[in-house]
Amino acid sequence: LDRALAAKYVQLILTHRRRVAAAQTGMSLPESMRPRVEICDQPQSSFVTATFELPGLKKEEIGVHLTNDGHLTISGDRRPPPFINNTDPALTVYPVKELKYGRFERTIDVPVGLEVKDINASLADGMLSVSWPRAISPSA
Repeated sequence: LDRALAAKYVQLILTHRRRVAAAQTGMSLPESMRPRVEICDQPQSSFVTATFELPGLKKEEIGVHLTNDGHLTISGDRRPPPFINNTDPALTVYPVKELKYGRFERTIDVPVGLEVKDINASLADGMLSVSWPRAISPSA
């Protein structure tokens, strides 16, 4: 727990330093979006389910990556439609642009030893559901 907290603290400090340096040079940093997530961990269920909010994305645009040290990362790139970035004044103008586009990534902790074959994922209506077993059985 101490190592995890220390690593998070160092990550926050480095991010802050990069932002300060970027502000001093007048450059802006591309921010990675973090999809919202809900994790359902019912004690009576043998599975834990995380549901990620990914509106407008197809399954081919989403990456699901698992590391050996117990991290599950959902990532991808949400690209704007071609007409959004128009420069022709004769085309439609967007006085309000609140939708976010660009790279996204979200990492959550999962049990160490979890394997890809143990994970179930499905995408429906912009919601990615990823389930994994609560208890990991030792590999044979």
